[in-house]
Amino acid sequence: MFDWYPDHEYDLARAQLILFTLGMGMTLSLTDFVEIVKRPRSFIAGLVCHLLVIPLIAVLINWLCGLEPGIAVGLLLVAAMPGGALSKFFTYFGRGNMALSISLTGVSTLLTLVTVPIMLHLLASQYVPADFAMPIADVTFDVALCLLAPLGVGLTLGRLVKRHQRILSRLCVWIGLVVVAIMIAGSLGSGRIRPLQHGFGVPLAIIAFCVIGQQLSMAPFRLLGWPRTDRTAVGIETTMRNMNLALLINTTAFRNAPDLGNGVLFVILFYAAAAMVAGLPLSLNSRRQARSEEAVNAQPT
Repeated sequence: MFDWYPDHEYDLARAQLILFTLGMGMTLSLTDFVEIVKRPRSFIAGLVCHLLVIPLIAVLINWLCGLEPGIAVGLLLVAAMPGGALSKFFTYFGRGNMALSISLTGVSTLLTLVTVPIMLHLLASQYVPADFAMPIADVTFDVALCLLAPLGVGLTLGRLVKRHQRILSRLCVWIGLVVVAIMIAGSLGSGRIRPLQHGFGVPLAIIAFCVIGQQLSMAPFRLLGWPRTDRTAVGIETTMRNMNLALLINTTAFRNAPDLGNGVLFVILFYAAAAMVAGLPLSLNSRRQARSEEAVNAQPT
């Protein structure tokens, strides 16, 4: 029934990114992005975590657990991925800093053109084909037409239709969630993953990687008392990664090494599920804290 899904997964992922960015762009203004430039500490902290901390966690878990080559390469590939489309919805739902989330996604996605080849060649050179190349056209398309263009349209619409911006924003988000539901059904129905095909150790290692990365990315914000909204955005951005880009790279890079590619595919698909489970409590807790903050601010002085 879902045999069609793998061929259309990347297109669906692009559709949800466009819808979420368009809807959330209507609730933002250029001032939100200017504020990030004026106070870049949260952006820098999030980017450093993306580029250095998360890959180091992947290397450490590979070393401690002695994971088989396909799983080890898959974990490194996931660690190199930028934030994904769902990070926008989870940040939005958790009332995090949407401008920060979008900025981190845009910059980290462009950086993958350099960081992914470097990381794979440095840490998994014996498994990566000599002719490995990033899908530059796809990455550029995602950033330009699926992220920046919808953001620009959303910012413009937000100014032109202020009366209806909230309704239109929610409509885009809800349609995006329908696309997500189709993707979840397609992933499950296509039967591409069996959770215990590698035993219990591998899933536990992937879950540990996801949770440890999430918590370490938020540690500086907790220690230094930085805003909850920024902490939420960085924590979710670190957790919800672009697994569709990872699938595309796996298909092109390891097509001649099916045994290795199957291990990488397992990590990508299992991590995608683990990230949703790990991201939901963070988003819910942040939303609860936002409501508590609103209640406190609403009290008469």
